[in-house]
Amino acid sequence: SSPPSRCAPCFSDLASLKMGVRTLSEALQLSDECRVITTGSAPFNIVHTNKAWSKLTGFKFTEVANRSNSFLQGPHTEAKLVERMRAASEKGETTRVRVVNYDRYGTPFYNSIEIFPLRDMAGKLTHYCGVLHGEDIPDGVVPPIDRKPEELFGSTSGSSTDPDEEEETAAAASGWPAAAAGRGAGRVKRLRRGGHVTLQEALDNTEDAVVMTQPHPPYAITHVNAPWCEMCGYTLEEVEGLSSSILQGAETDEALLSELMASVRRGESSSATLVNYKKGGARFLNQVHIQPVFNQNDEVDQFMAMLHEVDEKERPPHAAPAAAKKAGRRGERA
Repeated sequence: SSPPSRCAPCFSDLASLKMGVRTLSEALQLSDECRVITTGSAPFNIVHTNKAWSKLTGFKFTEVANRSNSFLQGPHTEAKLVERMRAASEKGETTRVRVVNYDRYGTPFYNSIEIFPLRDMAGKLTHYCGVLHGEDIPDGVVPPIDRKPEELFGSTSGSSTDPDEEEETAAAASGWPAAAAGRGAGRVKRLRRGGHVTLQEALDNTEDAVVMTQPHPPYAITHVNAPWCEMCGYTLEEVEGLSSSILQGAETDEALLSELMASVRRGESSSATLVNYKKGGARFLNQVHIQPVFNQNDEVDQFMAMLHEVDEKERPPHAAPAAAKKAGRRGERA
């Protein structure tokens, strides 16, 4: 693959920046802007990126999930600007800088980034959203760095290396100190099934295989986490904006799916065991739990499904949605 091309932000992008991103709900909306969402406290680990961000930086979400953004830095990244971002983040303030960053291939680019603090209804800071706009740097102004993406975060297969050590090694290789680096901080326990689940809880879940969608047809995918990608074989960049029908196939019970969706549209949690298909067509038995997710205004903002792959012998006879057994109507496909 070749390094991505970049251009200055267009007028519509600048208008969006001027308006700002104020809530987690707004940050998760499907957008052509390059967006990254992090936790609200140091080391500000990544919990979501979108397709546009991946196109700009060359990295996939599964490579950077639960890591800080320090991998974009390099020897010509301006330390004063990084310190300005860090100081503003610690104060919960919006900040805007134009800094030299490096993509997956070591190619430098100008990154005009605005960082927005995201708060809940009580005013508590929960996350940050960074909106990026990349510009190519003329040849010869800033030299590229020689780095191999597979070495940046260490080996991903069969390695017992501690993730924190991997990020420190990567930062050292890029010529940038690993001051606020780290992976693993801010990890949360599995979400409770049922009950009232917020966007914050759903997004911060790093244990269950989670997919989040818009709450209206065609239920476009807004976010999948790393466990979901590992289970289903797709990347976030491949499925953003699609529907979960990509997992359906010949043996998927569509009537059961309709009942599941009817339940969640009523604001109820629902569970069932379905036959689904991974990327490439591999069949698997999916114990899925679907429930509404609420925003800072206590409104249904997304639908969320938690997937659990089970053995065929664990499939209950005549499996049906727990909350949808009484529902008689049929809805759209998931």
